[in-house]
Amino acid sequence: AYCSTGDAVPPDGVCTKYSYSIINLYMLVSYANAAFSKLLKLFGINLRTNYFYNIFCIPDLFWGWIPLTTIKAARLIRKRDIDIIYVSCTPHSSAIIGIILKRLSVKPLVIDYRDPFHISALKILKLPRSRRKINRAIQEYYLKRADITIVNNEDTKNIYIDEYPIVKNKIFAVHNGFDTKYLPSTRGEKFKKFTIVYTGNFYFLEIYPELVFEAIKLLYEDSRLHKKNFQFLFYGEDIVEIGAIATRLGIEDLVTTNARIPYREVLDIVSKSHLQLLRIVKPMISTKLFDGIAMNIPFLATIPSGEVEGIIRQFSPDSFIVTEESADKVAEAILDAMSKYERKQIRDNYVDEFIDCYSRENLTLKLMKIIDDNIVSDT
Repeated sequence: AYCSTGDAVPPDGVCTKYSYSIINLYMLVSYANAAFSKLLKLFGINLRTNYFYNIFCIPDLFWGWIPLTTIKAARLIRKRDIDIIYVSCTPHSSAIIGIILKRLSVKPLVIDYRDPFHISALKILKLPRSRRKINRAIQEYYLKRADITIVNNEDTKNIYIDEYPIVKNKIFAVHNGFDTKYLPSTRGEKFKKFTIVYTGNFYFLEIYPELVFEAIKLLYEDSRLHKKNFQFLFYGEDIVEIGAIATRLGIEDLVTTNARIPYREVLDIVSKSHLQLLRIVKPMISTKLFDGIAMNIPFLATIPSGEVEGIIRQFSPDSFIVTEESADKVAEAILDAMSKYERKQIRDNYVDEFIDCYSRENLTLKLMKIIDDNIVSDT
């Protein structure tokens, strides 16, 4: 639960150094909260908030990483004549490291937000008002001291500009995109059963989780779906929760849950499926969006209106987008997709045009130009 490290290795030729945290704050606040909760239960009080997190984990759980990493990075800057300090957040403690290094070295600082830190539109963390005020002050401090701020979509960029006007002229959107080395050489065979696939975090706490499964139940009870013609495949860490929903709704024969698998295997499963389910926590964009379009798979997208909807409509003409929390409309979309597949009326995604816009090679060139125009020319 502390973090997922995976088995990825650095690219060839990239010098990579590792650093240690001086404290596992996650363990300490968890134990402290557990002990405090047990004590309060003796008095009939059920604790719903981890106050130890809100007090000690500022800006997040990872501030124990700051001291040793700052020292190691400062040595690297001197030894390798570094030109730019580039910090990727999360963890948001990393931005503090970048700011310290900027002061020590007088080098320009780029802060890249894979996920936004504090914006009012992001409501996935139920924090008390006092902590939200602290986070806002920290976020403004970061934005003032960064020479460039990078976010991964236009919606987030616009929200930041609205809430923090100081960043207007130095914030840029660079999407995650897709690595073209994973593009399939040929179009593979589909699963024999009509298959909807979902991989990764299901966002149980942020998005109503039962919607698609309620739609499947409606079609199951109407005998439109059964275990011989349909399957829902899930790959991720929420297998217990997904399995419980399927059992509660009586559709466990149609839903298969699996643990996480390597990325290449994920793409193979996606390419064999008929629809990829897409759920997003707005304004963030899931990388599944880019994977699905590149793999030439249409979406069943149960998403709010916005940038993601626009990208899907531009590059995936036969995706099925449902912007309402309506099981009936999701069920209609599933039936429509099955009918179109049966009649061979599903059009291909516009993969070539999509790659022109969202390949990681082209997005890296975009990032380089941003740095050239806004930092290099000024130094």
